Amino acid sequence: MTKSAHFKVHPKLAELLGETYRSIEEAAKELIDNSYDADAETVNIQLPEEFQPIPQIIVSDDGSGMKESEVRTEYLDIANSRTSRKGDRSFLKKRKVKGRKGIGKFSGLMIAQIMKLETYASGKKTTLIIDKEALAIANYDLEKVPLPIIVEECDKEKHGTTITLEGLSQNYNFPNPDRLKEFLVRDYGRENDLKLIINGNDIGVLDLQGKSFSKEIVLDNGKKAQLNYTVTDKAVKGSGIAVRVNNKIIGRPQNYLSDDEIIPKKLQNRVYGEIICDDLEEDVTADFGAIIENSKLYESIAIETKENLKTSVDEVFKTDMKMARARYQRKINRELEKLPEYKQPFARKALFKTLEKFYGESEEKINTVISVMVSAMEKDHYWDIIQNIQETGSGDIEKFADALSDFGLLEMSIISSQALNRLRYLDELNILIDNPKTLEKTIHKALENSTWILGDDYNVLFSDISFEKAISTILDKKYKGDKALDRPDLLLGRKLNRELVLIEFKKPDFTLNRDTERQALEYRDELNTYFHNQHIEIVLLGGRIKQNISSHNERDDVKFRTYLDILSVARNRLVWLIDELKN
Repeated sequence: MTKSAHFKVHPKLAELLGETYRSIEEAAKELIDNSYDADAETVNIQLPEEFQPIPQIIVSDDGSGMKESEVRTEYLDIANSRTSRKGDRSFLKKRKVKGRKGIGKFSGLMIAQIMKLETYASGKKTTLIIDKEALAIANYDLEKVPLPIIVEECDKEKHGTTITLEGLSQNYNFPNPDRLKEFLVRDYGRENDLKLIINGNDIGVLDLQGKSFSKEIVLDNGKKAQLNYTVTDKAVKGSGIAVRVNNKIIGRPQNYLSDDEIIPKKLQNRVYGEIICDDLEEDVTADFGAIIENSKLYESIAIETKENLKTSVDEVFKTDMKMARARYQRKINRELEKLPEYKQPFARKALFKTLEKFYGESEEKINTVISVMVSAMEKDHYWDIIQNIQETGSGDIEKFADALSDFGLLEMSIISSQALNRLRYLDELNILIDNPKTLEKTIHKALENSTWILGDDYNVLFSDISFEKAISTILDKKYKGDKALDRPDLLLGRKLNRELVLIEFKKPDFTLNRDTERQALEYRDELNTYFHNQHIEIVLLGGRIKQNISSHNERDDVKFRTYLDILSVARNRLVWLIDELKN
């Protein structure tokens, strides 16, 4: 026989509802959310200060206010969601409401003993007082607690609501204005028709000055997200991109550029914005605290977000550097006057490059760096090299010295010295390649910091622990035990254009074939699980290439290269460079 069961509402419910907030600031924010839902244009928040005789928290707005009947039938109706009564949009401004299903009013009870509501509408002022002590005496049985309501005449034009919290709990510190500001800027920083004031100071406007961007992200499944963000003129608390679902911020803002090796960290910390996507509602945790980690929709949105941020932040970076050059031009010119004229061209380029390295530092620090650099250039050991070149009697060397002088002695000496050193390096590498006993790991070690040999596109190759871990993970699955000796040698890195490249090193006596290519493509497919939707170029290095593989039939994203070929091309480039320097 089946019997029905029913939920029971415990009198303790009212007390518990007032304790569902993680902090005093979060509870205070709930009262401001109510003002937002009431179409307020200005919200004044007065927070108490230390040693104040009668500490109070006052939240006052100029929203629509409530009539007496609304206070009785709606405000006091517990868990009667505003959205179920009036829809999910506010009446005048059509804002998407934030109200917590009719329980937000209890946020004040976490903070204070007495919560006084004064609301103005239609020429009437309605006052309601909720006393926490009276609730306790009635064992929090809400229906047994009398709540006096006072109705008075007021100016017919006046509208809005004021919440006053008195008898603040001794168990908690007073709410911190800066922390509350951080909460509010994060949630309301992009609202154009809402002014927030804490203890007489406007918030949100100065913190968001900068270059703003807005982008609609349309995904293959037809779902959409709106990406809005600002690259601010200065760092702000709560920087990063937050996710907003049904007008609620989910979790904390994230830095989507954290793995970018090129964009300065100080610039990354100036990105402030949000992703708005109601389609993510099903992928949000029950407490609205985070997006479920396995969400495919969020993964797609995150990828698009990163690409958009990189493009716009690069644009801001270039503009900033142009302005920095103009700002420090006078200082640089003044310092360069200390150097001989023939030294100045390279010194100027070096100083401009330094501005990029010290991006975001104070003007005082950068001015100091400029002075120290110029002082060091006056005594740099490269000048000794040039002096030796000039004193050489050879006709070619004299011609070489003249060319150096015309171009800028220091820069040319660095280029020529580097070119000669690289030629010597190629000679040593050639000996290594000719030795049949040379192993893959030996070639890897010799080339991993000298990828310039592969061509200008690979002049600088960034690699880090995350790349090494990804390679190790996919190889550990297959090459263990008896197969460990067959483990391939791979290098994953990122070129200056941010494109990923996977290099597989084979022994100098190995012949590259289609099986080599097939295996490399499988490695790339597995790497794409870690670096999804990123293009990964493959470079295969070996001693020879199988005869039936034609260069005309190679894939655009897979390159077959022999060691002798890359050494020959690299050598020809260096010889040409040295000849150009001489002529």
